Amino acid sequence: MVALARFDAEGQWQDTWVCDDLVRQNLAPAGVRIGRWPVRQGAGQGLAAVRAAYGGELAALKQNGGAEIHLFRSGTGLFYLRSGEGFFGLLCEAGEWVALPAGLAHSFDAGDAPAFEVLRLFGQFRDVAEAATGAAVPALLPHDAFVAGLLERMGEELSE
Repeated sequence: MVALARFDAEGQWQDTWVCDDLVRQNLAPAGVRIGRWPVRQGAGQGLAAVRAAYGGELAALKQNGGAEIHLFRSGTGLFYLRSGEGFFGLLCEAGEWVALPAGLAHSFDAGDAPAFEVLRLFGQFRDVAEAATGAAVPALLPHDAFVAGLLERMGEELSE
């Protein structure tokens, strides 16, 4: 289940959305797109296997110019995205994809014990060297604390 939280400039949790349509609406102004595809076996063993498994979907998605596309095959990952005066925390899990527009400042966290597989693709060739923006960033919740906070806000408990 995709989840989105809005944080203010000081890193204080403001709003939460877990409905795909509301997540899409809130990310659209930043040019971020999300979606869900079935997890297909064999798609992680090289570019040819990925194309065979997701060819049609990727062809449509990669028409987005310089988008950076992340397709989660297993596990979860947390993206922090700059949004106006604050930040979005976007939690993705297996079967979900996110397309980030070129140049969007973001960070990624997979938790204290990362256990995920993600395909990272680009809509067009570009140098993928990451560079810090130098912009001030408040202390945002790490992945595991984000998940715990999300579950608490939804009235759920974290299972071990």
